[in-house]
Amino acid sequence: MKRPMCEEDLLSLVWIADPQICPDGSRVAFTKVWIDAQEDEYRTQVWIADMEGAPPRPLTAGVRDAQPRWSPDGSAIAFVRGSEPKKPGQLCVLPMRGGEAVSLTRLEGGVTDPCWSPDGRRIAFLSTTNPTLDDPKREKPKHEPGRVITRPVVRVDNEGFIDFDHRSHVWVIDAAGGEPRQLTAGKYAESAPRWSPDGRAVWFVSDRRAEPWFGDEDSNLFAISPDCEAPTEADGISPVVEFRGAILAYRAGAEGRIAMVATLPTESPRSYEQTHLVLAEEPWPCRTVKNAAPRYDFDVCGDLGSDQHPPRGGGEKPLAWTPDARSILTVVTRHGANMLARVDLADGSVAELTDYGHDVIAGTASADARTWALVIGDPLRPGDLYRFDAGTGALTKLMAPNDSVFDQVDLGTVEEVWYDSFDGRKVQGWIVKPPGFDPTQKYPLVLEIHGGPHIAYGAGFYHEFHVLAGAGYVVLYTNPRGSSSYGQEFGNSIQYRYPGDDAKDLMAGVDQVLHRGYVDSQRLGVTGGSGGGLLTNWLITQTDRFAAAITQRCVAEWEGLYYGGDFTLFTTSWFRKPPFEDPEEYRSRSPIAHASRITTPLMVIHSEEDWRTPIGQGETMFRALKQQRKPVVMVRFPGEGHELSRSGVPSRRVQNQKHIRAWFDKWLMGKEAPEYDG
Repeated sequence: MKRPMCEEDLLSLVWIADPQICPDGSRVAFTKVWIDAQEDEYRTQVWIADMEGAPPRPLTAGVRDAQPRWSPDGSAIAFVRGSEPKKPGQLCVLPMRGGEAVSLTRLEGGVTDPCWSPDGRRIAFLSTTNPTLDDPKREKPKHEPGRVITRPVVRVDNEGFIDFDHRSHVWVIDAAGGEPRQLTAGKYAESAPRWSPDGRAVWFVSDRRAEPWFGDEDSNLFAISPDCEAPTEADGISPVVEFRGAILAYRAGAEGRIAMVATLPTESPRSYEQTHLVLAEEPWPCRTVKNAAPRYDFDVCGDLGSDQHPPRGGGEKPLAWTPDARSILTVVTRHGANMLARVDLADGSVAELTDYGHDVIAGTASADARTWALVIGDPLRPGDLYRFDAGTGALTKLMAPNDSVFDQVDLGTVEEVWYDSFDGRKVQGWIVKPPGFDPTQKYPLVLEIHGGPHIAYGAGFYHEFHVLAGAGYVVLYTNPRGSSSYGQEFGNSIQYRYPGDDAKDLMAGVDQVLHRGYVDSQRLGVTGGSGGGLLTNWLITQTDRFAAAITQRCVAEWEGLYYGGDFTLFTTSWFRKPPFEDPEEYRSRSPIAHASRITTPLMVIHSEEDWRTPIGQGETMFRALKQQRKPVVMVRFPGEGHELSRSGVPSRRVQNQKHIRAWFDKWLMGKEAPEYDG
């Protein structure tokens, strides 16, 4: 007998992260992620699967192993092994012929992003180690000294304060062992190290502007010799691709060409910047890039929102050249779905290779780009491991780690809908119905609102939504204007108007469901996080139709966010002027300015170490309603940041969902909840 999905099911879920296929396409190494409920921690381990269907098995014995990377000949795997919680991992190499993993580093700042040289003799990686300051003989202060701040961006949510003396730099080591050598140094951080095709340089991505907070994101591709004698910040570093835009991923191809997923320069700042597949060609430095699919008005390698993407382990979006260099295979994001697609470089056409309605989360290709290892999810599964044949289109499931959970759970159906908004604009949404749904009954409805504000909902699995549906709620989630995956104009249409017409799109979706006759108009709830928290706050100042609301990691007052968020100086893309020049624009778009209109009972959920939308934003809503003696309660999570619902401590993620369900049960189901009565 199956049962509805519940909050505690989260603790039994398993995630597949970072699938890395071996060069000949015969095997795939990946990171298995699961929860140790007793220790209340995530665990990671490197596993391997045969692409012909043999049962997957663990490849390493650790519980903090991740980032597997095959040597060019497939004879060994480099990976990163952590020894203790919150301690950086070290580089290890495991011979595939048998034997134990060999640890190659003992760096204070640990290792990330290992990358083999083409000849398999060396491995490049990133480390935050500063050999001078990390000398064990150097006396350390008893207490952490005060910070001298000269930059507006000094901390990052979920990561902590930026340590400008310990930036992420490029290192190299012999694969057989020896002393690691630092190649880059200084105040600029590097990312995404890869070897040039001839092995004479290590490439990396870096934003090397003195004041990057003024203007749009802008990162370039650089090169450094792996044989440089001393670490350097400038000398010996040469630009490879240098243009005004942000490089998110790249792959070298034949004839001196590089494929990149990047944003392109615009004449004026935009709130939403679509990602494109672009090409750079020799000679280096290349300062002019070409859009490989200029007529394709959807995102390349876009992000879809989900509370069930792997909370650890990472992974890269598919990106590979075909052997004839005539096409590039990558992920395209259209109408709330991620598909593997082929981009023809001759005419810029895009052909989707995997089915619409799924979320291609991560994947890599064999050397000939024929065989792919993909992690694919959908509205009914978090993500399974697949083998995909790009020649025949055959998709074969290799591992479904959560079948034992879903064999016990009765999920409701998820229906895709399109509806007309107030001005005729088409908006896409999804309806989750309770298990055993009866259209003749009247159900309470919960409207879920995504954040970003641009990251779209779509074909991913949402545990929170299925828990609510299992408790008897109809759940509606939509992609109002401003959402990605619908083209550049749709995504940027909320610039300088957020919140605004997007809120009207949401209410049009509610009316669409009400017209179907199975929702009780007197039992409507609304919730959302981050930008969805902002819109939740905004909606309850504009209408009294909701009987209950939950605002999560919200924005309540724009001026305070401008001065207090971990990202800052966002005037050019979201506001025309800073708040000290035009405070009224900030106030008019701040929900707190209209708090006297609120009649909806409100729960505020916020994390105490949220630096993206600091907890003062949630406190603002809580205190404003308390001052008016209106029904409000605040739930504060210590030690958590902005990512609580997606990657926070497992037990707190469960608690978070229990509070969400209990608040709606109280106001929409009439159930007792004395802990909120105060």
